[in-house]
Formats: sequence, structure tokens, C-alpha cells
Amino acid sequence: MKSRAIILVILFIVFYLNSAFAETTIKAKVDKTNITTDKVVTYKLTITSTEKKVPRPELPEFEGFRIISQVQSSNVSLIKKDIKTSIVHTYILAPDKIGTLKIKPSKIKIDDEVISSDAFQIEVKQGKVKPEPKEELPLPEDTQDKFGQQPVII
Repeated sequence: MKSRAIILVILFIVFYLNSAFAETTIKAKVDKTNITTDKVVTYKLTITSTEKKVPRPELPEFEGFRIISQVQSSNVSLIKKDIKTSIVHTYILAPDKIGTLKIKPSKIKIDDEVISSDAFQIEVKQGKVKPEPKEELPLPEDTQDKFGQQPVII
């Protein structure tokens, strides 16, 4: 009889502790892993959390791609007194070059823990359109610093 009571208490504590702590997940996906230079890839990063304040993710640099478009959407739901937030970052990417391009993982830091998404390899082949390298536009002269240097925009 005492052993049953002890087991029930332990189970209650385990279930209570599981629901008492916030949970955060990060998931990335791409719609294609093989494209040509005249196609685009959609990169979607979804962060789901029960944290009161969801931190901003550290996104990859999308090396070898130009960002054509980006959208962020969010959804907050209340389920049995628990708040659940989902934030979706969507990027439309056009390739800058031919070959195997890598998209590194996105990361999010919760307290002292870093959670990462998956990384992806996108195979880009020549299409009808030549890839366009990133174009850096000059800044107006009044944005130069005291040394006559223009800041770098990433």
C-alpha cells in the first residue's frame, strides 16, 4: 500500500514538473533541395514556445543566395491556461551561383540552452537565367564616418 502511494506521488511530481517548465522548439524546412538558377527556394523557420517572451532567432547568412522576399507571422493560442506562441519566418531565396549551396542551422537561445534547426544542402544547376551576384549599392555621402569610410550593410 505504501509503495503504491509512493509511486503515485512520484508520477504526480514528474507530470507536474513536465508541465510546469516552458518548452521551445525550432524547426526549419525548405521546399526544394534541387533547383536551377531560374528557380527559387522557400526557407521556412517555425519557432513554437510556451515561454512568455520568445527570443529572436539567429538566422543563417544564406550564403550563395539573395533574399527576394521575407515574411514573419505569429500565432498565439491559449489552451487550458497555457499560452503557446508560434512564430514563422519565411524567406524566398534566389541562387547567386551554381553548385552545392549550404544553408546553416538557425539557432535560438533559451536561458543557457541553444536550440538549433536542421541544416540544408541545395543543389543548384544552370537554368535559362544566369545567377546574379549580390549587388552592393553605395550609400549617400552623408552616411560616411569621420574617416571617409562607408559602413558595410549586410
